[in-house]
Amino acid sequence: MKQLFKILICTVGVLQLAGCEDFLEVPAPKDQIDTEKVFNDDRTAVSALMQVYTELRTNGFFSGTRSGNGFIMACYTDELEVTTTQMPDFRIFYQGNVNASTNSVAALWKNTYRQIYILNSIIEGVGRSQGVTQQTADQLKGEALALRGILHFYLTQTYGSVPYVTSTDYNVNIKIGKNTATEVMSLVVNDLLTAEKLLVNENPSAEMVRINHKAVQAFLARVYLYQQNWQQAKVYALLVINSTTFMTDLRDVFLKESTGTIWQLKPDAEGKNTFEADAHIFVSEPAPQAKLAVALWNSFEEGDLRKEFWTKTVGTGTSAHAYKYKERGVTAASMEYSVVIRLEEMYLIAAETAAETGDWTLCNEMLNAIRSRAGLSHVSVTDKDNAVTAVMQERRVELFCEFGHRFYDLKRRGMLNRLTEVKPNWGSHSELLPIPETELLLNPNLQPQNYGY
Repeated sequence: MKQLFKILICTVGVLQLAGCEDFLEVPAPKDQIDTEKVFNDDRTAVSALMQVYTELRTNGFFSGTRSGNGFIMACYTDELEVTTTQMPDFRIFYQGNVNASTNSVAALWKNTYRQIYILNSIIEGVGRSQGVTQQTADQLKGEALALRGILHFYLTQTYGSVPYVTSTDYNVNIKIGKNTATEVMSLVVNDLLTAEKLLVNENPSAEMVRINHKAVQAFLARVYLYQQNWQQAKVYALLVINSTTFMTDLRDVFLKESTGTIWQLKPDAEGKNTFEADAHIFVSEPAPQAKLAVALWNSFEEGDLRKEFWTKTVGTGTSAHAYKYKERGVTAASMEYSVVIRLEEMYLIAAETAAETGDWTLCNEMLNAIRSRAGLSHVSVTDKDNAVTAVMQERRVELFCEFGHRFYDLKRRGMLNRLTEVKPNWGSHSELLPIPETELLLNPNLQPQNYGY
């Protein structure tokens, strides 16, 4: 863990983040985070948190680039077919040759723990501050706790047993050990529940670019679903659904003004759009990097408007790319932000939990709301197996190429072995990424390595 966190504070009224000496390689200077300057009033404290959101968009699990979780996990599973003859990391994921030295494996780990370190510094900073108002302190602490929980959620779903880091103390972090996945998930829930109490109902950002009360409830619905706590997952999914006016038209889902967006990440400058568009879109054959896999292309039902609006064929029509985000370059004003979590997922969570609890009225209502919007006929499921199959199908075609949903869905449902049909190197060990080799060498308490690596 010695190389987990990098942070440099350069304040000219705001907090700026950049690389510096490895935080856990040598003890951090006592004045590395100047609490008195950064947290001496509401404005500078809020600026500190805003830089975290910028960092989330740029690196780690929420980056829409080809090194982000969404793209590499789409390559890892059966959503994207890699076409480049070069050997970027996403091709290594596609071929199933991931190992503990793979750059993206280490980057996801290090970038995420760096983000967690910064969040912990904010939690500690506002807790000690005498200059930040209580309302702002509660807001910032709530957002930081929620983000800390969310990031640990992705870490444990991806790597298994991982450290749950809640301190900036060098002496603690240098020798920290792993929590089991069950322990991590419990701690995630604790952070989210605390955040839920701290965050007010009013959204701190009209553009849904900051975590608010509804976003916390949406993530609680997802985490409870993964824990198979069907009742609580259903409660929270319905809370979000009932507090939102309606799902937006398919063509508007990924616009920055979409009414179905619960949380999205804003570009770093006006006129810029998403990394996702640049990662997925290509304009001529052969596809230069990757294209939609045939298995995904064929999984859409005939007449599904999501295939029409969210995919696009190129050239002869034998190649297609994800087309959820359409603005590849700069526009006069930014038109699309990167949507992290949205209302439609809540409908699918409600449907799945209703299937698990035998509530067929709710299950069909939620499924058919999603299907009707996609131009598909209604279904009427009355048994668990068919209902779960229907939900998984809708999740596949609704959430494709979004932050690894396909991988995590197959994993939590015990269906990852299906990938052996299209992934010859797939094995039981593939359900987890390896812990980066450099981290194991620097901190023996992270041993043992995940099975198979």
